Amino acid sequence: MTTVVLRLLLAGWIVVMLVRAARAAWRQRDLALAVWRRIRWRHLAGALGLLALVGTLATVLLTYVPGMSLGLGSLVGASGNAVFLPLEEAAARAGPVPSSGPDWVLIALATVFLGGLVLLFPWLAFVEEEVFRAGLEDASWRREVATAGVFGLAHLTMLVPIGAALAIAVAGFLYGRAYRAAYRRGDGRAVPSAVLGAYRPTRRASEAAARSRARAAGAPAPSPTDGASTAVAVDVAPERRQAEAVLAATVWHATFNTTVVAVVWLAIVVTAAAP
Repeated sequence: MTTVVLRLLLAGWIVVMLVRAARAAWRQRDLALAVWRRIRWRHLAGALGLLALVGTLATVLLTYVPGMSLGLGSLVGASGNAVFLPLEEAAARAGPVPSSGPDWVLIALATVFLGGLVLLFPWLAFVEEEVFRAGLEDASWRREVATAGVFGLAHLTMLVPIGAALAIAVAGFLYGRAYRAAYRRGDGRAVPSAVLGAYRPTRRASEAAARSRARAAGAPAPSPTDGASTAVAVDVAPERRQAEAVLAATVWHATFNTTVVAVVWLAIVVTAAAP
């Protein structure tokens, strides 16, 4: 009985948090459009590959490494991501399952709830990339790995077991690689205004931007040549490059999360439609 009450309370709390996130996401809807517009086939293919990698690693850790199946979810009898708990509880209390034919109630619940999650992903992913990736442009490998580890372990609050959190850390590391690659090749000129307006540098990002300015200010002037300008090119807005790189990582992150939800939705529909 206690576990049931805890699950219901947790499901209700998650719904409240999602509603609050939905309000913020609506205010940043232009940012979401910027994310969706940048998704290409390579992002979809990469998300499928990353899903296979993360899923395989999580399965291996949970199956063969002692203690990896532990997590906060054990307290309420949950083994998956807490964000799906409201759907699980709603489906469990939606009424009797049809003896034959598709379970249209379950399909409708899954479509509405998971569809709503997908709409939130651009904003939620942007916030996470802003927190965990911004400022990694000049980080060491050790710091990259440590940051990815913190990113993965932060998902323990979403009730995933330790093994799954460590697997998610691998995704976090790859998002960091995407951020660094985008920072190197970008100049901040192509970043949409909605992204600039939403971007809030963390302390790590501000420190990295300060180091970028210091390096640019201390760079030697180029040797003058016939017809060439002798002005020193100084990066006066590294925050713009950070915002552009955060956007690039967000595209990968949101695509991956959407792929996960699509797989979950498809599994639910196939199960609910089975005779």
